[in-house]
Amino acid sequence: MAQHNSPDDSMFVGIDLGGTSVKVGLVSLEGKMLFRSQREISDRSPEAVIALCAALAKECVADHGSNWTHVTSVGIGCPGQISQGIVHAAANFPHWKDVTLQASLHELLHVPTVLVNDADAAVAAEHWVGAAATVKNFVMLTLGTGVGFGIVNNDEIVSGGTGCIEGGHVIMVPNGRLCGCTQRGCLEQYSSASALITQAKLRAVSSEVATTLSTVPVESITAKLVFELADNGDDVCNELVAEVADYLGLACVNFCRTLDPEMIVFSGGLAEAGEPFMQRIRDAYTKYTWTKLPNPVVIEKASVGYDSGIIGAAAFAFRMCSKRFINGHH
Repeated sequence: MAQHNSPDDSMFVGIDLGGTSVKVGLVSLEGKMLFRSQREISDRSPEAVIALCAALAKECVADHGSNWTHVTSVGIGCPGQISQGIVHAAANFPHWKDVTLQASLHELLHVPTVLVNDADAAVAAEHWVGAAATVKNFVMLTLGTGVGFGIVNNDEIVSGGTGCIEGGHVIMVPNGRLCGCTQRGCLEQYSSASALITQAKLRAVSSEVATTLSTVPVESITAKLVFELADNGDDVCNELVAEVADYLGLACVNFCRTLDPEMIVFSGGLAEAGEPFMQRIRDAYTKYTWTKLPNPVVIEKASVGYDSGIIGAAAFAFRMCSKRFINGHH
């Protein structure tokens, strides 16, 4: 599939390989989604998943009415331990070991292909066309089951010495709540969606203050419900949300002292609670930060949204043909 496209008509394929499905999109030079496809994963073997990714990519390009002469490169984002185009291990695919995903996909699609960590893809999406598109230095926290973390310094994604920068596991409370990582007091145990749900369930059965939480089945308590009840004046839920925001604001101060970002971006389920929650984080940041020196950091919600995995993978594909973009290390 020889390519003769000019830079102006270049397109990129972004593939977001998740635990249960594959999402593929055709993305323009400006980072705009042109067409997308999605398919559930039934066979989880490496060969089947790679074949599905390739088939869906071909289908996406064809259904858009385009052809592969306009596809400059392909990016694929995947969870797990990744380096040099190889998935060494992935929690979502427990039987995968040293899978040559990048090379195998390249053999099937015949265009330059790059494999990236899914968290880096989300960061890249925000840097390309999202909230952080105008800055060179930012930190991104993803508030989901855990707390994902990414750093861009001088337009480069920072990977660290072992590829194991984990901002969600900075210790906020010495000897605090036990974390799955075996440390105690990690940020993740105080500010993830999972942590909020855990605390809400505890308060539902133990609170001395009246709360609507105690009137609903414990198994039906979600982070969304806690925010809704807080908005409706439930004091316990409001206290729980305030605690999450307080720890996040404190964490932002610490990240500013060590990394000096221009912006801190929040994504994930809790960030979708909206502007009032973001303002609570900003207020906590203001409460804890110094007053002798300026505090120019901007704290914002991520803006790319649901397709950030696709667009972020495409962003790395874009980087392959444009050294103006993030020089990631994955």
